[in-house]
Amino acid sequence: MKTPSPTGPIYDDEADAKNLNGIANGDRQCFRALHDRYDGLLFTTINHVLNDRNDSEEVLQEVLHSMWQKAHLYTPERGRPVTWLSSLARNRAIDRLRAKKRQAKLKKAYAGEMEANPRGSTGVRGSEAAQRRDTCRAIRSAVLELTDLQREAIEKVYFEGLTQKETANQLGEPLGTVKARIRRGLASLRDNVDLA
Repeated sequence: MKTPSPTGPIYDDEADAKNLNGIANGDRQCFRALHDRYDGLLFTTINHVLNDRNDSEEVLQEVLHSMWQKAHLYTPERGRPVTWLSSLARNRAIDRLRAKKRQAKLKKAYAGEMEANPRGSTGVRGSEAAQRRDTCRAIRSAVLELTDLQREAIEKVYFEGLTQKETANQLGEPLGTVKARIRRGLASLRDNVDLA
């Protein structure tokens, strides 16, 4: 991993824009040029948000992949190339931070539930156990009513801890489409499961 020089990278907006255009056309040398010029700056930007070297290195790889995939989206109206790249890095780092917070929250809630009701405990009996069983059946049935696409998007966000944007990238779908699937899927679950 390249470390930025004490003076930082040398900005050349015209050359950077040409390199992004080259990347959009599949030019690996253009990719290498921007990678070599900005990987240190992008790593620093990401690490400033995450404060974790391993996570920052992973996110940097995601950003570089995103640069390869999305270079065609850059236009000078979006600002300087370095600003566009830094925004990609910062946004991806923030997405990772939010996903980690959601996962930590889910793990904490799960640990609390396990502490309150450890496996093998006989704390739930009779009508409460029957009510839980009925609720579980209702939820399973409602989940089966979802489309495969809705179910997949909901699982990625709520069980795998991905952001909606990460889910959209992974599925190769527009963000708005994924958000709509999740929204309709959750509405369907609410309509079909009476948790009162």
